Parts: sequence; structure tokens; C-alpha cells
Amino acid sequence: MKMTADICDMLVRDAGLGHVEMSDRDSACGILPDLDYEAQLIAISALLRRNDQADAETERQIGEVDEYARRTCGLRNQRAVAEWVDLLHGSTYQGAAHSMAALGMLAPFYESMFFQAFQGIRQQYLGIGVIPPGHARSDIGSAEAFWDCHFLYNANTGKKEKKLVPGIEQLADAVGLTANLPDGLHNTLEALFSYRNKMFHGGFEWPLKECAKFTKHIEEEGWQHWFSYASHGDDPFIVYMTEVFINHCLDLVHKVLDAFGAYCKAHVSINNVINIEIIPST
Repeated sequence: MKMTADICDMLVRDAGLGHVEMSDRDSACGILPDLDYEAQLIAISALLRRNDQADAETERQIGEVDEYARRTCGLRNQRAVAEWVDLLHGSTYQGAAHSMAALGMLAPFYESMFFQAFQGIRQQYLGIGVIPPGHARSDIGSAEAFWDCHFLYNANTGKKEKKLVPGIEQLADAVGLTANLPDGLHNTLEALFSYRNKMFHGGFEWPLKECAKFTKHIEEEGWQHWFSYASHGDDPFIVYMTEVFINHCLDLVHKVLDAFGAYCKAHVSINNVINIEIIPST
């Protein structure tokens, strides 16, 4: 296509292109066209707020009954103590349910967000059948396997392994996304998906050996402020995500979306390239 410089400038002015300014977060839609991340985050945050309110109400009831029990004696005191025990017991499992609910929204959101982002990078900047050269993952053998972040390519064995977090990190490195990603992402993903694997397969109450193993893992990784647990004596039997960790995961989502948008801004889509020859105006 050929046009004069004057016509090109006029088209740019008329289209308002000289004034377009998109945030990194908004630009993330370039590789996430099928994911309404804003609507999902609003829905997730709303449910978390309702669960927090329910927990606060349960704590209020426990405190109220406890106070009443301390002021009474005899049969009334016995009934109050029994009610207090029931409320306390129920709150243990309510907390587990709310932890599972938060996990059930956050873990799939992260997994889907990364999987779809890599597919978006594939479609927008490299091509469906293209495997970028120059990386160990490039030897994986097929484009479908290369672009699937659920798999890690083991260069030593020449085989792919189903490992989500290492797969995300390896694929990000292979396509040049790593430099944009926020600090602390690895630790967060490891904690989130380690807990996901335990909760989705073990439910609220895991075998005591599994609980002990995970609480030890928490200490080794320094995740004490991200998880808490209920115990029978010295034995933990329910593990919870703390509010600190839930909020951290939500905050990190925003940084990851900014990272995706920054990547989009730094690359030119192969689907939007139009060769225009500008003829100098006379």
C-alpha cells in the first residue's frame, strides 16, 4: 500500500492514534482475548468478602456465648458451654470450607491465566505452528507440547513431565516473558499449587502424616505467614490459607497482568502488520 506522508499524518490524526495511551494492565487483553479477568477478579473478591463477613459473625457468636457462660452457673452454664463447644467446632470446618473456596477460585484463575496468555503469545507474536529456537524447551518435539505450560521439558531425558509451576517458568523463559514477571512469583505459585494438590485430593482433613509433612514443608520454605492449622494436641489435622496469603495472591495477579501488558507493548503482532510505503510529500 502506498500513500503520501501528508495523508498518513491526516489518517493518524483523524483516528486519534496520536493520543492513544493504554495501561499495561489494559494491554494484557492482547494475549487474553477470551479471559474477562476484570469480571472474574470482581466476582472472586466479592465472595471472599462475604466469607470474611461470615467468619466475623461466627467469631462474634463464639465471643458472645463465651461471655454468657462466664456469667452463669448451673444448667444455664452447661448449656452455654455446650453451645460454645459446638460453635468452636463448627468454625474449624467453616474456616476449612472458606479456605477451599478461596483456593478453588485462585488456583484455577492463575493456571488458566498463564495457559491462555501463552496461547495468546503464540497466536499474536510467533505463529500457531512455530517453536522458537535457541532454548532447551525447543527440542520438545511439537508445537502443541511446547506451548502447553502444564509440561516441563527435561533436556536430560528428552521427555516432557507434567509439572505446572516449572512448566510455566520454562515456557516464560523460552518466549522472553520472564524479565517482565514480578519478583516472588515462583514462591507464590509453589505455595499455592502445593496446597491445591493437597486440598483437592485430600479434602479438609488429610491423613495426619500428610499434614505433618506439609507443615514441615511450610517451615522449610518460610511460608508460616501464608498458612495456619488446627491441631489435635500437637498433631495438625486441617491446614488453612491465611488472609495474608489470599490477599498476596490477589495483589500478585495485578502485577502479572501488568507484566503481560508490558510484554504486549514491546512486541508487534504478526496479525496486524500492514506494509505501507510512505511517499514523501512534494
